[in-house]
Amino acid sequence: MVDLDTIMPGYFISDVGDMMRTYLCAASEEEKDFDQIEVRDEYFIAILEGYLSEMKQELTKEEVGSFVYSGLFMTYMQGIRFLTDYLNNDVYYGSAYEQHNYIRANNQATLLRKLMEKESKFKKLVSGFEF
Repeated sequence: MVDLDTIMPGYFISDVGDMMRTYLCAASEEEKDFDQIEVRDEYFIAILEGYLSEMKQELTKEEVGSFVYSGLFMTYMQGIRFLTDYLNNDVYYGSAYEQHNYIRANNQATLLRKLMEKESKFKKLVSGFEF
C-alpha cells in the first residue's frame, strides 16, 4: 500500500505546516509529559532555509508570509482532530489506552502554545531570509 497523500504535491500550508508540527519538537505527539514539548529553533531555521531555498520562487508573497502560520495552523488542526476523535469514541485514529486521543490533543495544544511564543521571532527569520 502507498499513501498517495505523502508522495503527491500538496498544498503549501499543509506540507510545510505538518513538517513543522512533526519536526520542531523532539517529543512526538504521543508524549504524555508535556514538559518535554519544546520548539527547537535550529530545526525551524533548517526547515526555513531548506524549503525556501528551493521553493521561494514558486510561492506567492502571501504564502511566504504565511510560512510560520502554516505550522500554527496544522498543529491546531491536528489537536482538534485528536480531540474530535476522542469525543467520538476514538473511531478515526483509534486508541491504545483510555484517553489516548485526549492526551494527544493536549500534547498538540501545548506544542501550539510553544510555537505561538516563538511566532514573532520566527516571522523575523522568514522576513530576513536571503538567497
